[in-house]
Amino acid sequence: MLQICSIKTIIMTAIKLTTRENEIYELILVGKSNQKIGEDLFISINTVKTHVARILRKKSATNRIELITNQK
Repeated sequence: MLQICSIKTIIMTAIKLTTRENEIYELILVGKSNQKIGEDLFISINTVKTHVARILRKKSATNRIELITNQK
């Protein structure tokens, strides 16, 4: 019988970032703001915010600091 933490690990491993989310994730890791990410990728700030929210959810982080310090 699998333990609950093992099940969560399996589920999180199966959840992958999209290509665009990976691009944005890399820019977050180098400290770029939503505004700068939008400018660099030619997308609106609202689109950036949507991607960031999805990345945080998929990486089980509550904010950028947690995302950066707990890179998985």
